[in-house]
Amino acid sequence: MTEYAITLSTTRPPDEVFGLLREQERFPDFSADILAVEAAGKDLHKYVLAFREGVARWTQSAEIGPRHLGFEQTDGDFVSFGGSWSVSGEPGGSSVTYRVTFRTSVPQLAGAIDPMIARVLLRAAADVVTGLAGPAEILTGGEALRDPVWPQ
Repeated sequence: MTEYAITLSTTRPPDEVFGLLREQERFPDFSADILAVEAAGKDLHKYVLAFREGVARWTQSAEIGPRHLGFEQTDGDFVSFGGSWSVSGEPGGSSVTYRVTFRTSVPQLAGAIDPMIARVLLRAAADVVTGLAGPAEILTGGEALRDPVWPQ
């Protein structure tokens, strides 16, 4: 299992940004990759993510702490899936870090598939932060958003 992460900065205050990130049902409004998010109980959400010419579906539980929202798949298409949103105060605003780890059901293809899945998840996270908290600048993790360059 590999961890992927992206950190973005925004000019909004950290408590405000964290409050907005807790409104997961709004995520599809800001990312074309996230097709649906619906509440499925206390701290449970069902996600539908566009991936290639299909979709990935999962239900995730949330563990909420001060400016930290951890999540883990309870049911779905991944063998395992989890991660977190963390918000910290920075001069002039806040930084938001999205971390995700997952494992697919085809370990032999993980080297090819995992970076593609990560690209969609991280792109969606960047879109959500920009949509919820105004323009966001990528501080780290932007390299995972680009297609790999193959040696010639």
